[in-house]
Amino acid sequence: MKHSGRKGLPGGIRFAAIVGLVLSILTGWAALMEAVEMVNFYEARSLRMEQELPRIPGAPALDAKTLEVYYAALEPMREPRAVLLGLLAVACAFVSVSAARMLNPEHLPRDAMRRVLSRAAIIAAGLRTIDGAQMSVAKQRLFAALAEPMSKMPEFPPDITVEASREILSAMGAGSAIFGTVVVAGTFAFLGQYFRSQGVREAVAVQDGPQEE
Repeated sequence: MKHSGRKGLPGGIRFAAIVGLVLSILTGWAALMEAVEMVNFYEARSLRMEQELPRIPGAPALDAKTLEVYYAALEPMREPRAVLLGLLAVACAFVSVSAARMLNPEHLPRDAMRRVLSRAAIIAAGLRTIDGAQMSVAKQRLFAALAEPMSKMPEFPPDITVEASREILSAMGAGSAIFGTVVVAGTFAFLGQYFRSQGVREAVAVQDGPQEE
């Protein structure tokens, strides 16, 4: 099949494709790395415990006991989470490849890439939403576990009980997971809807030009 009349993409479509490409690469790589960690859960947990633990700004340094709470929350879901993250990585791969081909189609029709990009982005949005729900549970427990060590810090307000602090930190943990989910999954969902819109369809059809057998 012969395609003619190829021109540069309109600015809005090009920008959306670049956003999809960058977001899918970052999200897919992170999902793949965590999927591998879930498959090798116990080995990864032991290795993390032996390393220098990360520190949350404004909070006491994490100790092995606190981090164990986080892994205890993930342990029951490690197998389904590994599958979920693997599927998310695959969906992101489809988004990244189709977005790259939207920018540089070579001999492929852009409309075919547009359809793949739209569907894969919507699937990625759904998978990332489930991922966010799982992480919300784990982060709630991790942040709540910080309440007791934080209560021993000199700057801890004396009028706040450990239980109240635990509830506040738990909400903050859930909030941080929800915020990340809204940003990433929301962007994927927007891209999915954008690339299936009538305006983008018509613009891409013009880019592909007339087709001849």
